[in-house]
Amino acid sequence: MLTAALFASGGALLKACDFPSLQRAGVRAAIAAMTIFVLLPEARRWPNARILRLLPAYFGATVLFVVANSLTTAANAIFLQSAAPLWLVLLGPLLLHEKPTRRDLLTLVGVFAGMALFFVAPAEVLATAPNPRLGDWFAIASGLSYALLLVGMRWLSRAGAGEQSAAVAWGNLLTFPIAMALMPVFGQQPSVGRAGDWTVILVLGVLQVGLAYAIMVRAISHVPAMRASLVMMIEPVLNSVLAWLVHGEAPHWLGALGGALILGTVASSTLLPGRSGAR
Repeated sequence: MLTAALFASGGALLKACDFPSLQRAGVRAAIAAMTIFVLLPEARRWPNARILRLLPAYFGATVLFVVANSLTTAANAIFLQSAAPLWLVLLGPLLLHEKPTRRDLLTLVGVFAGMALFFVAPAEVLATAPNPRLGDWFAIASGLSYALLLVGMRWLSRAGAGEQSAAVAWGNLLTFPIAMALMPVFGQQPSVGRAGDWTVILVLGVLQVGLAYAIMVRAISHVPAMRASLVMMIEPVLNSVLAWLVHGEAPHWLGALGGALILGTVASSTLLPGRSGAR
């Protein structure tokens, strides 16, 4: 629950920082990497080829989410990223050779329907969501990257070498120079920022990413997978509530319905008994 709550603080906090989106993502990642290296001794290893293969997925999952959050509402960004199970059902057979079950296919239909509702809802421009439709597409790309990251983490776990922690730490560390190097390509210039901007980015790096991942790595071995996945579903809900309270972002009712459909579908898929496709 603490991990989910820390992750959920990202939407509101990212919108409270005036750094350009790529600078936000890069500096947050650098601080998070240092935090993870300090808190998780198993992460202190040189990255091998297996770990480096996950870098594009980690970069996409985190940086594209920050960009999406800067363009659309926090609710849209987090709920569309939460549609990752849609991509997992599609990618699992190709990358992990895990056949989808009937339950997986029903999940695919429900999540896709939920995503569609976000695009049926009117795209209302807000001060904190200046280009909501473009941001929604970035959020979908972030969800696809997150699914690839989950596939990669599962692939790493099969070796039993404890490389997941190192992958997260190095993924954050290497995200920093890449994000900063891409700023001129997208017409962004680094900002010195105000003291408040640096305070927010420090909280994001240390608590919202670094500490959250460290707690998750330690807790996941003591919590059944089903319970962990259900508890983590408080993240998108709390994320949206915090953005509404702090920034006044109220999602359109169709978007809220789409988010509820995504969460409900994933929850039902987790709770309903059935044979897993994993082998």
